[in-house]
Amino acid sequence: MSVAKDLKKFLRRKLSRLHRDRPALLTFLFHSLFKDQAEIDLHHVDPQQCITVDHMRQFLLYFKAAGYEFIGSDQLDSDLSNDANYVLITFDDGYYNNTRMLDLLSEFDVPAVFFITTGNVQNQECFWWDVVHRERHRQGWSHREISREQKALKKQHHHEIHRQLITTFGDDCFQPWSDIDRPMTCSELQQFSAHPLVHIGNHTTDHFILDNYPANEVIAQITGCQRDLEELLDFSPEILAYPNGNYSATAIRCAKEIGLKYAVTLDKHKNYLPFKWDFDNAFKLGRFTLWGTENISAQCDIFRSDLKI
Repeated sequence: MSVAKDLKKFLRRKLSRLHRDRPALLTFLFHSLFKDQAEIDLHHVDPQQCITVDHMRQFLLYFKAAGYEFIGSDQLDSDLSNDANYVLITFDDGYYNNTRMLDLLSEFDVPAVFFITTGNVQNQECFWWDVVHRERHRQGWSHREISREQKALKKQHHHEIHRQLITTFGDDCFQPWSDIDRPMTCSELQQFSAHPLVHIGNHTTDHFILDNYPANEVIAQITGCQRDLEELLDFSPEILAYPNGNYSATAIRCAKEIGLKYAVTLDKHKNYLPFKWDFDNAFKLGRFTLWGTENISAQCDIFRSDLKI
């Protein structure tokens, strides 16, 4: 099975070089940024993509060498050239470990967008999927078993997830274990956002998976985050990242009504230029996911492809 999988990856990479780099915006999703593998192995947090500082440096070097221009969310309103290729780096949630990106942003002179879930920042609560991961890992559950439970919980109302985890793991289960799993504090977010290469986006107040909820709750989650960021940073974002990447016609309509201009999904596709003239597509921007468990250059080769492989 592993031989067949490796062969498929090899063929995909070879094919990706046949037709690529049609002018587009490539958007990338990240969550935590780890110092190294040893930090991942502590299991303080769901490692998700297992991206270390070294992986990020490889990623940046690759696209810089390929001639891609890195942009911030503020440049989406500008006239992006139809003869160029662009990269938009995004981080979801607001982990404190994201502050490790500052040195890399300065070193490579590239911007990035950080989508903040303001409720966790203000309450200094861990994200619920991290609670599940670390507690079940401590109990000896396998990765597959943990993922299955996380997936099932995503179908429940957010407040029910919260109650269920407290019942299962105790009143203090949402307390951070370390700087690895905690969100930024309000003051840290203020200082972080002041960096000229840092852009801030809306990731809702409590990370509600929006396609699970009616319009009134969707609006409350998006406007609540806007209000929090305005109070904290004196700034209202124009871009949203749908929690878990899930969106619906209702979520798109609500985001437009609130006054946002763009929203990113987890749909794995390039955003071909010009995209901003298509209003609906501006709220369905695709994002790719980079995996630290796989060869970075090989993945980047495939991301550049214009073939469906």
